Amino acid sequence: MLDTNMLCPNCSSHDVYEIEIIPTADLINYYKDNGMDVRYLFEKREVLHKLRCGECSLVFFSPVVLGDDFFYSCLQKGDWYYQDEKPEYDYVASLIKPTDKVLDVGSGRGAFSKKIKCDFYQGLEFSESAVKLAEKDGINVIPEMVQDHAQKRSEYYDVVSSFQVLEHVSDARGFLEGSVKCLRRGGILTVAVPNCESFLEWRKNYLNMPPHHQLHWNEKALRKIAQVHGLKIKQVYKEPVSEIHRESFYSILLQTMRDKLAGVKEDRINFAPQIARDSEESLSEWREKRDFAHRVADVLKKGFRLIRLHRLFVGHTITAVYEKR
Repeated sequence: MLDTNMLCPNCSSHDVYEIEIIPTADLINYYKDNGMDVRYLFEKREVLHKLRCGECSLVFFSPVVLGDDFFYSCLQKGDWYYQDEKPEYDYVASLIKPTDKVLDVGSGRGAFSKKIKCDFYQGLEFSESAVKLAEKDGINVIPEMVQDHAQKRSEYYDVVSSFQVLEHVSDARGFLEGSVKCLRRGGILTVAVPNCESFLEWRKNYLNMPPHHQLHWNEKALRKIAQVHGLKIKQVYKEPVSEIHRESFYSILLQTMRDKLAGVKEDRINFAPQIARDSEESLSEWREKRDFAHRVADVLKKGFRLIRLHRLFVGHTITAVYEKR
């Protein structure tokens, strides 16, 4: 049952309304189809409620179901998960001076540290496997929550950054309060998250839902952070479709066009079994069409480079830059 006293985890507004009910069995089945057993994370939870804040437009899920260290260690087996090259790294790196002290919250194995020159770098990461990888590379990453770190290093850092982290957390306000507390006055906070007003929203994806993503951010929700935490917003950068996401962009574009033409409805989640039920086609037929769309997308990706179609659309990530007053 949905809690009628639900507050927005970003701005604490009571203006929260439901936009979708998601059976957890669909999520469990999709992960199972991809070689992961997540039943233990959804114990005694039959549905998730997808909610939107009318005040700041943040989208979030109730109840909170977050992946644990084992869950993320399974995801990390894919080389796509922790990438050393991200467009937002270059954007934020351009804001950092050699004399700065930098805190990287949710740093993974510390890939961002390789992109910058600074006086001091500190990574925070809860994943034990990621911390071990960082240690192996000689990168300063420790297993600590930013709220706890703020008690030790209050107003110590010139830059506090987080890349693709704030969509995962259960306590967004606590996370941001800790990040701001670590900043000296005049320091900058950077937050990079998936932009849920981008091509990502053309198709619903299991990775954009619990136990992976708990929060869906957009520009309005990110701007609200400045008001809630007493910050000055300096920049909001919406990246174009980047090189590393172009294949996904064209694949999603083609699959969306295919389903529209075929009259397939996305009433819930874009899972293969659900698509098969909705369109009365077999799962094997659906997979054949999906694989064909990927192959065509690979060809179109090369062809459309000539006309740069992807430049007409907003890319994967949105980055907000704030200054501590």
